[in-house]
Amino acid sequence: RRSWVRLKAEFVLILRVCTMRLFLHLCTGAVAAAPTAPQLEYQQHEIMALVHFNMATFAKNGDPGCSPDNWNTKQKYAAGKTSDPATFSPAKLDTDQWAKSMIDVGAKHAVLTAKHGCGFALWPSKVKLPSGDTYGYSVGSPGALGRDVLQEFSSSMEKAGIGHGFYYSLTNNFYLNVRVHSVQPGPTLPGQVKVSQEQFEQIALAQVSELWSNYGNLTEIWFDGGYTSDMKQNITALLAARQPSAAAFGGFGVSHNPVCWVGTESGNPGGDIWSSGTDGTGDPGSSDFCPKGCDTTLQEGDVWFFEEGQAIRSLKELIDVYHATVGRNGVLELDFAINRDGLVDPAHAARYKDLGDWVKSCYDTPVATARGSGKAPVVATLGTTATVDRVIIQEEFTAGHKIRNFTVEYQTSFQGAWQPFGAGGAVGNKRILLADTPVSAVALRVSVTGNVGKDPATISNFAVFKPCQEGSAVLI
Repeated sequence: RRSWVRLKAEFVLILRVCTMRLFLHLCTGAVAAAPTAPQLEYQQHEIMALVHFNMATFAKNGDPGCSPDNWNTKQKYAAGKTSDPATFSPAKLDTDQWAKSMIDVGAKHAVLTAKHGCGFALWPSKVKLPSGDTYGYSVGSPGALGRDVLQEFSSSMEKAGIGHGFYYSLTNNFYLNVRVHSVQPGPTLPGQVKVSQEQFEQIALAQVSELWSNYGNLTEIWFDGGYTSDMKQNITALLAARQPSAAAFGGFGVSHNPVCWVGTESGNPGGDIWSSGTDGTGDPGSSDFCPKGCDTTLQEGDVWFFEEGQAIRSLKELIDVYHATVGRNGVLELDFAINRDGLVDPAHAARYKDLGDWVKSCYDTPVATARGSGKAPVVATLGTTATVDRVIIQEEFTAGHKIRNFTVEYQTSFQGAWQPFGAGGAVGNKRILLADTPVSAVALRVSVTGNVGKDPATISNFAVFKPCQEGSAVLI
C-alpha cells in the first residue's frame, strides 16, 4: 500500500512538473507563432492604401461624418443635403487615377470604405429594408450617381496588379440611426429609417454578404470597431464561406487570418512591433499570430476624409513613419483621402510619389547582402571601405517569428575588431536598423542573440546601405 501511495505521489509530482513546463513553454514563446498564407502575404505587402471616400467626403470628416446638425442641411461645397443620396456626386471619378498613385507609393493592395458611418453604400445594394423597400441610401438610389464604385475600384486594382478589399462599418450607420453598434432610442430624423436591433444586424449581414460575394477574391477586409457578440457566429460562418483567404483587420475571433490594430493612428507606434499577440505592438510570448496594421493619415491632424486646404505631412515625417512601421515589422496602412471630384488630389499624389521614390532610392540598391541560418553570425562583406548607416534584416518566418534579440557589428578593416553598430528585438518581415552616426566599414555582421524554437532562425536577407538623402540633408 505504501508503494502505491508513493507511486501515486510521484505521478502527481511529475504531472505538476510537466504541466509547469508546458505552461512555461507556451507562455515564454518557446514555440514561435506562425502565420497563415494570407497573413504572410499581408505582412509582405508592407504598404497598403486605405481609401476614404464616401458621403463623409461631402459632409464632414469623422465617423460618422453625418450628424443631426448636417443630415438635412447642405454643406457649402456639396450639391445637396447630406441625407440625399445624390449629394455623393464626384464629377471626375477615376479609380484608374487612384491606382497610379498607389503604384507610386508602393502599395500592394487597397481597401475602400464601401460603407462608412453615414450608412451610404458605394454599390447599388439590393438588400431590403423592413418595409420591403430597397436600401435607400446608396449610389443606386433614384437620382444618385448610378455607378457601382466598388466594381470600378475592383477593376482598376486588378488592371494595376493591386489587391483589393473593403471596409464596412458594423459600428455606425446614421441612415439606420445606429451608433456604436446599437440602434438609438427616440424618434428618427427625416430621411432616416427606423429599425430594430435585430433588423439592423440582418441588414448588415446581408450587405457584407453582397460585398464578399460579388467582387472577387478580397485581399483584406476591415472590421472597424469590431462586431457585436450577436453577429459573431454569422460573421464567422459567412467569412469562412465567402472570403476564406482574406486578411481581416480587426477580425480576431471571426477569421483564421486576423490582422490586429497596432494601437495608434499616429504612424509612430514606438519600439518593436511583434507579429504575435493581439494587443498594441504585440507580445513575443503569445501563441497567436496577428500581424500589426499601422493605419495613419497623409493629412495632418488625424483627418481621414478629404478636407479642402488641409495640410499634408512632410516627406521627412512620412519617412519617419515608414521607419517606425515597415522598418519595425509592421504594415503601413496609409490613408488615401479622395477629393470631391473623385480623384487623388494633385498635392497628395505628389507626396505619395515623393515617398515611393525615396524608399526606392534609399533601399533598392544595397552595397552588400548576405543570408544564412544556424548559430553563426551572418556576415555581409563590402569588398572595400564604404560609409554606411543602415541595415535591413529579414527573417524567414513562414514557420514562425523566431528572433527575439539581435546585434549588428562592423569592422573598419578585415583584421580589425568587431565594433557595435546597433541592436534590437523584433525582426519578422523587416527590421531597418539605423546607426546613430554613419560609420566606415569593410564588413558588417548580424548575430541572433535570442531565438525561440528547436531550430535556429534563418536570416533571409541582411542588406547594408549608404546614407540616404532628402534634398541636401543626410538622414540618420
